[in-house]
Amino acid sequence: MPPLWWCAAVAAAGYLGAIAMGRKGWYKVLPALSLAALVAPSSPLASAAFVACAAGDAFLLDKERYFLHGLGAFLVGHLLFVPALLMQRSGEPPVWLVVAIVAAALAVLAAVVPKLRGKLAVAVPIYALALAVMGIAAGAHGPVATGGALLFVVSDGLLAINRFARPLPRAELLILATYFSALLTLAAGILGAAA
Repeated sequence: MPPLWWCAAVAAAGYLGAIAMGRKGWYKVLPALSLAALVAPSSPLASAAFVACAAGDAFLLDKERYFLHGLGAFLVGHLLFVPALLMQRSGEPPVWLVVAIVAAALAVLAAVVPKLRGKLAVAVPIYALALAVMGIAAGAHGPVATGGALLFVVSDGLLAINRFARPLPRAELLILATYFSALLTLAAGILGAAA
Protein backbone atom coordinates (compact mmCIF):
# COMPACT_ATOMS: atom_id res chain seq x y z
CA MET A 1 0.00 0.00 0.00
CA PRO A 2 1.18 3.57 -0.72
CA PRO A 3 2.50 5.83 2.08
CA LEU A 4 -0.70 7.90 2.29
CA TRP A 5 -2.67 4.73 3.04
CA TRP A 6 -0.30 3.99 5.90
CA CYS A 7 -0.65 7.60 7.12
CA ALA A 8 -4.42 7.12 7.20
CA ALA A 9 -4.03 3.81 9.07
CA VAL A 10 -1.69 5.36 11.64
CA ALA A 11 -4.02 8.36 12.12
CA ALA A 12 -6.98 6.01 12.60
CA ALA A 13 -5.07 3.88 15.12
CA GLY A 14 -3.95 7.02 16.95
CA TYR A 15 -7.48 8.31 17.20
CA LEU A 16 -8.75 4.95 18.47
CA GLY A 17 -5.99 5.02 21.09
CA ALA A 18 -7.04 8.52 22.10
CA ILE A 19 -10.63 7.36 22.54
CA ALA A 20 -9.48 4.42 24.66
CA MET A 21 -7.68 6.95 26.90
CA GLY A 22 -10.73 9.21 27.05
CA ARG A 23 -9.40 11.90 24.72
CA LYS A 24 -10.55 13.10 21.34
CA GLY A 25 -9.48 15.72 18.88
CA TRP A 26 -9.89 17.34 15.50
CA TYR A 27 -7.44 14.88 13.93
CA LYS A 28 -10.35 12.45 13.55
CA VAL A 29 -10.62 13.91 10.03
CA LEU A 30 -7.07 12.91 9.02
CA PRO A 31 -7.74 9.31 7.89
CA ALA A 32 -10.47 10.31 5.42
CA LEU A 33 -8.50 13.31 4.14
CA SER A 34 -5.38 11.17 3.63
CA LEU A 35 -7.41 8.63 1.67
CA ALA A 36 -9.02 11.42 -0.40
CA ALA A 37 -5.55 12.55 -1.48
CA LEU A 38 -4.47 8.97 -2.12
CA VAL A 39 -7.33 7.97 -4.44
CA ALA A 40 -7.67 11.35 -6.22
CA PRO A 41 -5.48 10.42 -9.24
CA SER A 42 -7.40 7.20 -9.93
CA SER A 43 -10.92 8.20 -8.85
CA PRO A 44 -11.85 11.87 -8.34
CA LEU A 45 -15.39 10.85 -7.33
CA ALA A 46 -14.09 8.53 -4.61
CA SER A 47 -11.75 11.31 -3.50
CA ALA A 48 -14.74 13.65 -3.14
CA ALA A 49 -16.57 10.93 -1.20
CA PHE A 50 -13.68 10.66 1.27
CA VAL A 51 -13.68 14.48 1.64
CA ALA A 52 -17.41 14.31 2.44
CA CYS A 53 -16.64 11.65 5.07
CA ALA A 54 -13.99 13.94 6.57
CA ALA A 55 -16.60 16.72 6.73
CA GLY A 56 -18.96 14.29 8.47
CA ASP A 57 -16.22 13.45 10.95
CA ALA A 58 -15.70 17.16 11.65
CA PHE A 59 -19.41 17.77 12.25
CA LEU A 60 -19.69 14.71 14.50
CA LEU A 61 -17.01 16.03 16.82
CA ASP A 62 -20.02 17.85 18.31
CA LYS A 63 -22.76 15.24 17.87
CA GLU A 64 -25.32 17.10 19.91
CA ARG A 65 -25.31 20.26 17.81
CA TYR A 66 -24.27 18.97 14.40
CA PHE A 67 -25.55 15.40 14.11
CA LEU A 68 -27.82 16.17 11.15
CA HIS A 69 -25.00 18.04 9.41
CA GLY A 70 -22.73 15.03 9.87
CA LEU A 71 -25.44 12.69 8.60
CA GLY A 72 -25.87 14.92 5.56
CA ALA A 73 -22.14 14.95 4.84
CA PHE A 74 -21.96 11.17 5.03
CA LEU A 75 -25.06 10.94 2.82
CA VAL A 76 -23.23 12.97 0.18
CA GLY A 77 -20.22 10.67 0.63
CA HIS A 78 -22.29 7.56 -0.05
CA LEU A 79 -23.96 9.18 -3.05
CA LEU A 80 -20.48 9.93 -4.45
CA PHE A 81 -19.14 6.46 -3.66
CA VAL A 82 -21.92 4.81 -5.70
CA PRO A 83 -20.85 6.07 -9.15
CA ALA A 84 -17.16 5.84 -8.18
CA LEU A 85 -17.58 2.15 -7.40
CA LEU A 86 -19.81 1.44 -10.40
CA MET A 87 -17.33 3.06 -12.79
CA GLN A 88 -14.80 0.39 -11.74
CA ARG A 89 -17.31 -2.45 -11.53
CA SER A 90 -16.07 -5.97 -12.09
CA GLY A 91 -19.43 -7.76 -12.24
CA GLU A 92 -22.78 -7.94 -10.52
CA PRO A 93 -23.27 -7.81 -6.75
CA PRO A 94 -23.81 -11.28 -5.31
CA VAL A 95 -27.37 -12.05 -4.23
CA TRP A 96 -26.23 -12.92 -0.70
CA LEU A 97 -24.77 -9.41 -0.33
CA VAL A 98 -27.94 -7.68 -1.49
CA VAL A 99 -30.02 -9.79 0.90
CA ALA A 100 -27.60 -9.25 3.81
CA ILE A 101 -27.45 -5.47 3.35
CA VAL A 102 -31.19 -5.06 2.93
CA ALA A 103 -31.85 -7.29 5.95
CA ALA A 104 -29.34 -5.36 8.08
CA ALA A 105 -30.82 -2.01 7.04
CA LEU A 106 -34.36 -3.16 7.79
CA ALA A 107 -33.35 -4.63 11.16
CA VAL A 108 -31.60 -1.45 12.27
CA LEU A 109 -34.47 0.73 11.01
CA ALA A 110 -36.98 -1.45 12.86
CA ALA A 111 -35.01 -0.87 16.07
CA VAL A 112 -34.51 2.88 15.70
CA VAL A 113 -37.39 4.36 13.66
CA PRO A 114 -39.92 4.16 16.53
CA LYS A 115 -37.57 6.33 18.62
CA LEU A 116 -36.98 8.99 15.94
CA ARG A 117 -38.70 12.37 15.99
CA GLY A 118 -38.78 15.40 13.71
CA LYS A 119 -36.22 15.67 10.95
CA LEU A 120 -34.44 12.52 12.09
CA ALA A 121 -37.56 10.45 11.32
CA VAL A 122 -37.04 11.36 7.65
CA ALA A 123 -33.25 11.74 7.50
CA VAL A 124 -32.25 8.42 9.06
CA PRO A 125 -34.27 6.18 6.66
CA ILE A 126 -33.00 8.19 3.66
CA TYR A 127 -29.45 7.77 4.92
CA ALA A 128 -30.00 4.03 5.45
CA LEU A 129 -31.21 3.71 1.85
CA ALA A 130 -28.13 5.54 0.51
CA LEU A 131 -25.82 3.37 2.64
CA ALA A 132 -27.53 0.20 1.35
CA VAL A 133 -27.19 1.35 -2.27
CA MET A 134 -23.49 2.12 -1.69
CA GLY A 135 -22.99 -1.34 -0.19
CA ILE A 136 -24.65 -3.01 -3.16
CA ALA A 137 -22.57 -0.91 -5.59
CA ALA A 138 -19.45 -2.06 -3.75
CA GLY A 139 -20.57 -5.62 -4.34
CA ALA A 140 -20.37 -4.97 -8.08
CA HIS A 141 -16.87 -3.55 -7.62
CA GLY A 142 -15.12 -6.53 -6.06
CA PRO A 143 -14.46 -8.37 -2.79
CA VAL A 144 -12.20 -5.77 -1.13
CA ALA A 145 -14.63 -2.89 -1.66
CA THR A 146 -17.44 -5.21 -0.58
CA GLY A 147 -15.64 -5.79 2.71
CA GLY A 148 -15.29 -2.03 3.18
CA ALA A 149 -18.96 -1.45 2.49
CA LEU A 150 -19.98 -4.18 4.93
CA LEU A 151 -17.79 -2.60 7.61
CA PHE A 152 -19.51 0.74 6.91
CA VAL A 153 -22.92 -0.93 7.35
CA VAL A 154 -21.79 -2.46 10.66
CA SER A 155 -20.34 0.84 11.90
CA ASP A 156 -23.42 2.88 11.04
CA GLY A 157 -25.74 0.19 12.38
CA LEU A 158 -23.91 0.26 15.72
CA LEU A 159 -24.03 4.06 15.74
CA ALA A 160 -27.78 4.12 15.07
CA ILE A 161 -28.58 1.51 17.72
CA ASN A 162 -26.33 3.18 20.29
CA ARG A 163 -27.72 6.67 19.64
CA PHE A 164 -31.41 5.91 19.15
CA ALA A 165 -32.28 2.48 20.59
CA ARG A 166 -30.03 1.53 23.53
CA PRO A 167 -26.51 2.30 24.71
CA LEU A 168 -23.89 -0.27 23.74
CA PRO A 169 -20.77 -1.01 25.80
CA ARG A 170 -17.59 0.58 24.38
CA ALA A 171 -19.77 1.89 21.57
CA GLU A 172 -17.57 4.73 20.35
CA LEU A 173 -14.51 2.53 20.10
CA LEU A 174 -16.43 -0.19 18.19
CA ILE A 175 -18.14 2.31 15.90
CA LEU A 176 -14.94 4.11 14.97
CA ALA A 177 -12.86 0.94 14.67
CA THR A 178 -15.28 -0.45 12.10
CA TYR A 179 -15.64 2.96 10.43
CA PHE A 180 -11.90 3.55 10.00
CA SER A 181 -11.52 -0.06 8.82
CA ALA A 182 -14.29 0.60 6.28
CA LEU A 183 -12.52 3.67 4.92
CA LEU A 184 -9.16 1.91 4.64
CA THR A 185 -10.70 -1.16 2.98
CA LEU A 186 -12.75 0.90 0.51
CA ALA A 187 -9.62 2.84 -0.46
CA ALA A 188 -7.67 -0.40 -0.90
CA GLY A 189 -10.44 -1.76 -3.14
CA ILE A 190 -10.55 1.39 -5.26
CA LEU A 191 -6.77 1.46 -5.60
CA GLY A 192 -6.65 -2.25 -6.45
CA ALA A 193 -9.21 -1.83 -9.20
CA ALA A 194 -7.33 1.13 -10.64
CA ALA A 195 -3.99 -0.72 -10.67
